[in-house]
Amino acid sequence: MRGRSIRVRIALWYTAVFAPFFAVLAFAAYSFVAFTSQERVDEFLAESAATIAAAIEFERKLGAPDSVAMASVVASMRLPDVAVHVVDATSGRDFTTPAGGGGGRPPREARAMELSPALAAALARTARAAPRDPAVVTLEDAGKEVRVLTLPYALATRQLVIAVAQGMNARARTLRDARWALAIGFPLVMAIATLGGVWLAGKSLAPVDAMAAQARQIGATNLHQRLPVSDTGDELARLATVFNGLLARLEEAFEAQSRFAADASHEMRTPVAIISGEAEHALARDDRARNELREALYVIRDQSLRLRAVVDDLFFLARADSGEPMLRPAPLYLRDVLEEAVRGLRTVAAARSITMQLADSDDAPVVGDESLLRRAVDNLLVNAVKYSHPGGTVDVSLADCDGDWCIDVRDSGPGVSPPAQVRLFERFFRAHEAPEVRSVDGAGLGLAIARWIARAHRGEALLASSSASGSTFRLRLPKAHEGAIAGAPPA
Repeated sequence: MRGRSIRVRIALWYTAVFAPFFAVLAFAAYSFVAFTSQERVDEFLAESAATIAAAIEFERKLGAPDSVAMASVVASMRLPDVAVHVVDATSGRDFTTPAGGGGGRPPREARAMELSPALAAALARTARAAPRDPAVVTLEDAGKEVRVLTLPYALATRQLVIAVAQGMNARARTLRDARWALAIGFPLVMAIATLGGVWLAGKSLAPVDAMAAQARQIGATNLHQRLPVSDTGDELARLATVFNGLLARLEEAFEAQSRFAADASHEMRTPVAIISGEAEHALARDDRARNELREALYVIRDQSLRLRAVVDDLFFLARADSGEPMLRPAPLYLRDVLEEAVRGLRTVAAARSITMQLADSDDAPVVGDESLLRRAVDNLLVNAVKYSHPGGTVDVSLADCDGDWCIDVRDSGPGVSPPAQVRLFERFFRAHEAPEVRSVDGAGLGLAIARWIARAHRGEALLASSSASGSTFRLRLPKAHEGAIAGAPPA
């Protein structure tokens, strides 16, 4: 069915399911007509035989001799399309009369039975060979069927057999008409069923057309639009709801991508502008003093390093988003990672008169990528140093928390407001509410990278607490066990 529409396929499936059902129904109806029509013939023959027996008894009670009564009743019988044959087993006499038409022209079947010696002989043999109980047999004469009922009957001391025969022409015509009706009706019903299937399919898929029309209008500029959802609660309504959820996620991702591009451009524009300005200023005059040129070069170098840091972070996140394998897990001790990170940043902290302290702890074995974990810890420490007040402290601790290892980094900064806490780990987000932190340098990517690294290790990076006296950031990692690292999380 490749290339056919769903409407056609549903209609064909509907017809394919309905056709066997109707075929069985048609067969059952035809079988019922065949059975009931034969039952009616047999009932008519039984009633006719009983009527003949009653008529013979009545004639006998009127004083007629038995043979005269039998001959009189048989001769006077005028039943359409019926032949009667009575055998007197006591005297051995036979009484036969062809069917009459009630004074009119006898039916063709009755004439056939009257004139056909083979049928007359067969009827006589059937009557003489009849069992003791009533029986019904079918005889054939010239390709036509004749139904015969034999009724043993005791007339005083005489034993009679009353045989009543009726042609099956009427039943054959009824069955022929039924076959014609089915031959015409079956294709007609199938055609109606197919058209009904097409109509039902079209009505059922109308919401799909509405969703398709709406989906064709949705693009990058109007991702806020949604597909229509009916209030029926059926499968199509659930499908539309799922698609709307997908559109919402796409809209969110698109907005995040646009915001990411804008923030990245902003972060790069500042150092590029400074580098360009310093270079133009240094080249504006040929008689620049040597110290002025060195100062310009220092500025250019510093801004180049800043720009390089932003580019490195962006490249890291781009690789992370692409799903590129970045982890090289191996057994290690978190205590060693913390000691190296603290030792490497003490000089930076001391330049701002900030004391960095590492509490005693266990070795904390884990399975992970040492370079990435070191980068995550460095980002948390650098963030704490940046936002701590001059002369403050940065406390680092490592402890067991509910079966995992938790690295806590507490700064002595102004804290993070509740609205900013929601977006704290978003890319390029920086909490600049407090005046003392508005001039803090950075691109706002460190916490986002730390969280990605933590989740890549099946852990988490989060803000554990925040107050006016400082904030505590936590890096939570699973303890070392087989299968702890399964790869990076979805971007």
